[in-house]
Amino acid sequence: MMKRPAQARGPIMPRIRTYFREIISELRKVVWPTREETRRLTVMVIVVAGAVGILLGVMDYAFTKLMEAIMGA
Repeated sequence: MMKRPAQARGPIMPRIRTYFREIISELRKVVWPTREETRRLTVMVIVVAGAVGILLGVMDYAFTKLMEAIMGA
């Protein structure tokens, strides 16, 4: 696909204004979460991240002990 020369696209300022108008138009369509939903989902993310961290820590410890047993260290 060939790029058109800059002159063929028209003046830059009207395109920038159109771009920002479209951004604002799309943001008005967004369904924002309520404060309670945000709080609940934040807590859920923290709990899941903590659980995954603990799981990975336990697995790391177990594999380290396994490797020490295999290597005889």
